[in-house]
Amino acid sequence: MNNVRKRAGITAGVVLAGIGLAFPAVAFAEDHSKPAAAAEARPHAGKGAELREEHRKELAEALAKDLGVPVDKVTGSLEKFRAAQGEKHREERKDRKDERAGERPDAAALQKKLADRLDQAVKDGKLTRAQADAVIAAAKAGVLPGPGGGPHHQER
Repeated sequence: MNNVRKRAGITAGVVLAGIGLAFPAVAFAEDHSKPAAAAEARPHAGKGAELREEHRKELAEALAKDLGVPVDKVTGSLEKFRAAQGEKHREERKDRKDERAGERPDAAALQKKLADRLDQAVKDGKLTRAQADAVIAAAKAGVLPGPGGGPHHQER
C-alpha cells in the first residue's frame, strides 16, 4: 500500500513537471508576428482592438463574398467609411464644445442673480436680511461652489 502511494506521488510529480515545462514552451513558441504588426499600426490596441479587427476582417470577407468583389476593395471602402464617420463625430463634438463655451455664464452675472433671489427670499419672509447678506458675502469670498465661487475661483 505504501508502494502504491509512492508511485502515485512520483507519477503526479512527473506529470506536473511535464506540464510546467510544456506550457511555457508552447507559449514561447507561439507566433507573435501578427499581433505585433497590429500593435504597431494601433499603438493603443489591446485585446478589444484585436477582436474588433477580427470582426472587421470577417465582415469584409463576408461582404466581398456576397457582393462578388475582392476583399481588398471592400476593406478599403470600409476604412474610408470609418474615417468619414470618425471625422463627422469629431466635428459634432467640436460643435457641441463650441456651443457650451458660449453658454458659460459670467461670475458677476451669477452673483447678481443670486443677490436678486436672496432679496426675494427676504421679501417673502423665508430669510432674514442678515442671512441673505451672509450668503452674498460667502459667494463673494469664494466659499460657495460653482462658477464665481469656490476655492478654485479665488484670485491668487
